[in-house]
Amino acid sequence: MPETHTATFRLAALRQRARRVLWIERAWIPMRWPLLLLALYILAALARLPQSLPDWLHLVVEAGFIGSAGWLAVRGLRKIPSASDALADRRIERDSHLAYQPLMTLTDRPAYAGSGEQSAVWSRHVERVTAALPPLRVALPRPPMTPSERAATYIVPVAIAMAALLAGHHTPSRLHAGFIPGVDDDSVPLPQIQAWIDRPSYAAGAPVFLSSGVQTGTIKVPEGATLNATITASHGRPALHGVSSVIRSRLDQQSWNEHGTLEKSGTITLTARGRTLGSWRVTVEPDLPPVVTWDGKPGPQKDDWRTGLPWQVRQAYGVASLEVEITIPGSLRVLRVPIQLDGQPKDAKGLARPDLSSDAFAGMMVEGRLHAKSISGRESYSDKVKFRIGERKFSDPLARALIALRRRLILSHEHTSQASEELKLLTQTTNVHGVWATMGLAIASLQPDAPDGSALEVPGILWSLSLYLDDLKRDGPEIAEAAAEVRSAQAGVQQQLDHMQSMGEKGHSLAEQEELQRRTQALKDALNHRMQLLFQRAAQSGIMMPQSGQNSADPWSDEMRRLQSDASQGHGDEALRRLQQMEDMAEHMRQATPQDLKALAAQMKAQAEARAQRATLHDIIHRETGLLDHTQARLNAARKAAAPPADQQDSGRDISQMSTADLLRQLGMQPPPGMPDTSASKPPAPTDPATVAAQGTERREDHAIQRALGQVDDILDRHVKDLTGKEAKSLSKARDDMRTARKALADRHDDQAQTAEQKVLADLADAGKEMRQSQQSKSSSGGGGGLSFIPSMGSGSGSGQQKGAAGKSGDDGDQPQAGDDDGSDDDQKDQDPLGRKLGEGSKGKDSDAHIPDKNARDRARDIERELRRRASDRTRPQSELDYLERLLKSF
Repeated sequence: MPETHTATFRLAALRQRARRVLWIERAWIPMRWPLLLLALYILAALARLPQSLPDWLHLVVEAGFIGSAGWLAVRGLRKIPSASDALADRRIERDSHLAYQPLMTLTDRPAYAGSGEQSAVWSRHVERVTAALPPLRVALPRPPMTPSERAATYIVPVAIAMAALLAGHHTPSRLHAGFIPGVDDDSVPLPQIQAWIDRPSYAAGAPVFLSSGVQTGTIKVPEGATLNATITASHGRPALHGVSSVIRSRLDQQSWNEHGTLEKSGTITLTARGRTLGSWRVTVEPDLPPVVTWDGKPGPQKDDWRTGLPWQVRQAYGVASLEVEITIPGSLRVLRVPIQLDGQPKDAKGLARPDLSSDAFAGMMVEGRLHAKSISGRESYSDKVKFRIGERKFSDPLARALIALRRRLILSHEHTSQASEELKLLTQTTNVHGVWATMGLAIASLQPDAPDGSALEVPGILWSLSLYLDDLKRDGPEIAEAAAEVRSAQAGVQQQLDHMQSMGEKGHSLAEQEELQRRTQALKDALNHRMQLLFQRAAQSGIMMPQSGQNSADPWSDEMRRLQSDASQGHGDEALRRLQQMEDMAEHMRQATPQDLKALAAQMKAQAEARAQRATLHDIIHRETGLLDHTQARLNAARKAAAPPADQQDSGRDISQMSTADLLRQLGMQPPPGMPDTSASKPPAPTDPATVAAQGTERREDHAIQRALGQVDDILDRHVKDLTGKEAKSLSKARDDMRTARKALADRHDDQAQTAEQKVLADLADAGKEMRQSQQSKSSSGGGGGLSFIPSMGSGSGSGQQKGAAGKSGDDGDQPQAGDDDGSDDDQKDQDPLGRKLGEGSKGKDSDAHIPDKNARDRARDIERELRRRASDRTRPQSELDYLERLLKSF
């Protein structure tokens, strides 16, 4: 029985398969034409016939072929009847080669099946038939075909295969383009694109040009950058993906322009007619607000009315403005103090020292925070800190009373009527007619019937009057009036500079510049007048007023010219800084005292000592350079004498075979650390013993000079330490290298002496920098004794503010500091690594040294050309290329 059930299940599965085979054979007749149409269209697509048509016609042809095939197929398939079990059994019997149709017994029924005995007998018969059946099978479909149809079933697939073989790797793209209108296959040339990324206005820089195709690597751009793409020879509209706010414009029939804004990182793709023209991975760097912090404790210095505001700010793309917001807890009044920046720095710090003594907050504890704004408009604030604003110390009682009244008026702590009554009372405390008139004007401005806005001018009147009263008590009426005249002229220049700056380009007109020149001339006259009065007062008291600067009779002209030049060129911030410097100097102008003269004498003595030390160092360098020249001359002569005649003839033409380090040595320069040096692995060139022996006299003289220079270096080291209180380590190192050079000279090793002497010159150059830094540090710390009564415009910093990446507070004294008058760092920019001055022509700073050779000038020119050739070889290490570029700037 189990075997019977298994056979029954197997027979049911075969019947289902037989029905499917029968349906497929019947479906051949209605599917002949649809399959032929589809095959023909595939052949046409492989031959690029539909793609060559316009897109609309391509769509019509494809719809005709595919639609007709589909309609014929659907109509024919609906007419196919389903196969019965009897037909399925006949197909199984035929494919299994069964005779006498045994499967009919399985579906047959006895005529008389009423009795149980007959049913049992029939069931037994069915079982025997089922057991006796051989393995059953159903063959593959064999549709009925005519000879022509059978030939077509072979010809059409072969034709499609051959067309695919001819298309090669373009076969998938051709089929894709053939069935989808508006898409090109790979055999069509790609449109030409020009794509680039423009940086936003706040991030200066060159555009980033993009290459076509899939670009490897990541491109970093600032937030808000714009991608522009120009597509030419495109038969369809391109599409830009991965950007925001895409704007598309059509240039001509086959040219397009697309651009969009980059707001987030990702992959940007440019496609046209189903193909990718370019793909780029872009990382968008966010435009963060500036990072602004206090760089120290704000507040005034001792005995100074200026308020120090140390600041530090950085932003990846530049800071546009910086200001300090000052408030008093519980007060609505906000004092905004702008801080001048050197351009639009990305990372800067400094110390602003504005004069806030005229503000009502002067002398009070306030809260302040820094407010920075980037070029892109992003803003940020620092933490609030408490500090005291600097104030002027008035010695006149009436001036102090007026200042207190002025503060109450500004802060609205007192009504105008009360202030008017108080001024009337204060008028009775003085008998100076000019003071009466000024106070009467202030009283009239505070009356209820005064013109509108008159009360707003009272604080300025009281401030000017207080300054005059203080000067009057200290210096007398003439000098006080001169100081008031200076302040008035300064206010006029300040007003004109602000006016020109607010007008922009129109502020550079001839009329505005003439007005500025007139006001600066008035300021210069006022300053000279006050200075003359101070000199007269000093002469009357028997004290000679010291003077400094290149033009002692008129120390203001140079600074005035610079101020006018800055204003005319649109450098309003720099002009205001110079004006502030002159204001400081004018405020510090006073009559000299014996203590001032004593401090001046000490300062001048220190300056003279510093100049003498620098002159000594310069002399040591000069003589050491001569020793190096002698050593190189002896070494070259000894090597030439030992070289074969052929090498001597070719010695001027083998520089192309030298390393860069060797070329630098030919110029008398020490190669920088890290530069590949092949000479270290080569044995030194042989020298002629006879020539070396003949050079003994000159070598002994150089040995004696080297010993004397070592002693002078030791003395200079002690003097520098006595003057600055700091030890110049480079002088000690130079002394040790001098000992090495002496030993090499004594042993007749000119090559070792040359190396040691080059190190000595490098050490002496470092020693000069250390000496200047130590002397300037001593002067800025107060060791120089700043004498503010001497009007020297060319030195010092009156504003006390330096701006830039490493801005630090300056010295607010007006005197030339020790070490400032010569030997500045700027001179070092025109020196080679050995301390020799560089130059060109008769007007250049030519060195006292020379390279001893048969034809030094021609050989130096050859070396220069070789260095330029190597600098143009971009395959060399970057460190070597950078050094070569810096070196060639001197030629």
